[in-house]
Amino acid sequence: MLWIKNVLLEKGYVEHPSLGYKTDTELSVLGIDHGKIVTISDTLPDNATDIFDAQGYLAIPSLVDNHIHLDKGHLGGPWQAVVPMQTVADRIHEEEGFLESFLVKTPQRAQALIDLVGSYGATFLRVHVNVDPVIGLQNLQCIRDVLESNAHRMDFELVAFPQHGTLATENDKWLTQAMQQPGVHVIGGLDPATIDRNIDASLTVLFELAQTYHKEIDIHLHDHGTLGIFEIERIVDYTEKYGLKGHVQISHAYALGDVSLDVVAKIAQRLATFDIAINTTVPIDTPAPHIPTLQDAGVRVHVINDNINDHWSPFGTGDLIQRASRAAERFNLTDEIALSQSLGLVTRGKTPLTPSGERVWPKIGDCANILFVKAESSAHAIARVPQDRVLMFKGAFMTPHFRKY
Repeated sequence: MLWIKNVLLEKGYVEHPSLGYKTDTELSVLGIDHGKIVTISDTLPDNATDIFDAQGYLAIPSLVDNHIHLDKGHLGGPWQAVVPMQTVADRIHEEEGFLESFLVKTPQRAQALIDLVGSYGATFLRVHVNVDPVIGLQNLQCIRDVLESNAHRMDFELVAFPQHGTLATENDKWLTQAMQQPGVHVIGGLDPATIDRNIDASLTVLFELAQTYHKEIDIHLHDHGTLGIFEIERIVDYTEKYGLKGHVQISHAYALGDVSLDVVAKIAQRLATFDIAINTTVPIDTPAPHIPTLQDAGVRVHVINDNINDHWSPFGTGDLIQRASRAAERFNLTDEIALSQSLGLVTRGKTPLTPSGERVWPKIGDCANILFVKAESSAHAIARVPQDRVLMFKGAFMTPHFRKY
């Protein structure tokens, strides 16, 4: 049994006449056993041993990166800026030329990225890995091995991602083969109109494979404007047709930032009806999906890292709290409750308090995946992005931790 005293927990929201809402907190004791939270109390029991002092650090749920690429990165190797390209297709053509030579260094570079995002508090990664006609399943096998060697510090899902086009990849049955590989939970897709140039043929391949092999779907959709909106509508149609409600996600979905909020609100209702989630990096160089409108309709929205210092972008810190902070700033989520709830963008919706102020985390029986941050509240953490953090995964400390008594 492990005990952590002086843990700051959120209790609720309190309204002040001149200050608006503030988060009410209290110092508590957590008892951890067999990877779960088994006790939440005010004081330590007299017979407690194995005690750690959290020094007033705030406990929040550990972070979830719902879309990240660990293959094809430069981090962990020599610095490399981006070679200018005009289109996604140009970037894919560039990639075809270096994939095989990258394989030998992929394990160490993937590990560097895992170390980076783990240091900021991530304990779950949904990892998109190339499956393509150039290297087949080699990246998938390599990244799976790296992730399995890190199973002591995080959980993961593997996405078989046809970066070079769904139809071109499945032409040689690479996606079918990938669906039969251990550890693959999700099938990816990419721009059915502009990469595959046949929306219905592309979506038919994806949804047939997902249904046959009982996989989820995550489609990268970069297409803008009315074309992108039409593709989203077709994805919803296919989700309904194949009975995959709750098993489909769309990443990027830039078109949801291009059109009027009335159009976004209308399509958001359909997305919510079929529980289709949206993943976004909250880009600053192109319109981003309007998070408040989507959430108001009940759409699950995840803020993600995506790619970090690779041939698509030289940027990215790996810090999901920083990403959530950018989302809050971008969409003017500046009051206490809105900031607090923004934490859910990087925890798959898990927050200590509901919008009405009810404590829903932590609870007895919860998995002890906890990020301790030097902050007064979740709102404070999102706004200020504290760097002092201590991570626990399934009841074990993953980073330099608190002093033991």
